[in-house]
Amino acid sequence: MAQKKSGKAKTKLSKGLIAAAATAAVICVLFAALAITNVFVPVKYLTAYLVARQEREEGVLTVTFLDVGYGDCTLCELPDGKTLLIDGGDGSYPNNLAILRKLNSRGIDKIDYLVCSSVLGEYCGGIAEIVKYKEVGTVFMPAVNNTYITQAYSSAADALQNCGASLLTSQYGAGASGEDYFFTFLSPSPPENPSGYYAALNSSATQVNMLNASAILWLEYAGTSFAFTSSAGGEALSAAVEDYKIITASGGSYAPVGDFCVRLEDCDVVSVPGHGRQECTSASWYDMLKPSLAVISVGENYSGYPSAQALADIGSAVSSPLLTSVHGDITVKVTAQGYSIS
Repeated sequence: MAQKKSGKAKTKLSKGLIAAAATAAVICVLFAALAITNVFVPVKYLTAYLVARQEREEGVLTVTFLDVGYGDCTLCELPDGKTLLIDGGDGSYPNNLAILRKLNSRGIDKIDYLVCSSVLGEYCGGIAEIVKYKEVGTVFMPAVNNTYITQAYSSAADALQNCGASLLTSQYGAGASGEDYFFTFLSPSPPENPSGYYAALNSSATQVNMLNASAILWLEYAGTSFAFTSSAGGEALSAAVEDYKIITASGGSYAPVGDFCVRLEDCDVVSVPGHGRQECTSASWYDMLKPSLAVISVGENYSGYPSAQALADIGSAVSSPLLTSVHGDITVKVTAQGYSIS
């Protein structure tokens, strides 16, 4: 009887060892699979890569204001197949995931043009993470002497300087063009300008100077135009209007900006600067542009944004601005026949 019990015990022990070995093997295979996957796809962003790719439409400009909470990130799919990404959100994991998911769903592996419009964290905070996983062609970034001006900008600047992209300054007249489209900066002026906003920022890194040194970018295709305003301060917005008036005072219909010609009165879509904060608004800016659509990137939990003053100034041109906190991602598609919103 003792021998029979011993045999049964050995059988149970053998089955237990086999089960344990099988479990260990499965775990080893799983870890190996994750390790291999992580070489090609970051495991923490795996769900951003498990998306269906949508076909891009030729000859169409698609501009998507992403819902990244209290932050800014705008994806511009240019009509010639190239990509312009403006900012990268605040760098929080959910927003990084959302941006990568959007890029992957649109089949974007290379960002041809990347604009870092501001040293403030809600604009540049996610850039360092994005360029880890996406190739970048050309970068436009602030002319800031002290790259440690904010922690978020320090990380972004370090990543951009080491990502292999061509680095240019976000400054008046800089930009790029393709067939029937172009984008160019209306502000700030070049850093060599002693009275410009970059000079002021490099002299004193105050909040006001950070706002005024934020980029104002104009994008135009097939007669439809966008004004992206980052966190531009009210002073910078008003100055852009005054500069435009001076240039066109002689009777010209357009203002030459670098190699491009801009007509502010023909603006169709404007992004509201600074999430609609009170320091980032100018009645003269909206009076000049008279846009048909205004988009505000703002988070649900930030009380006081957009401010009453910003809404009042916008209301002179647009009665009902669209908010990402309410509408989620806001997409504008532009063809030769005009534009549509979804």
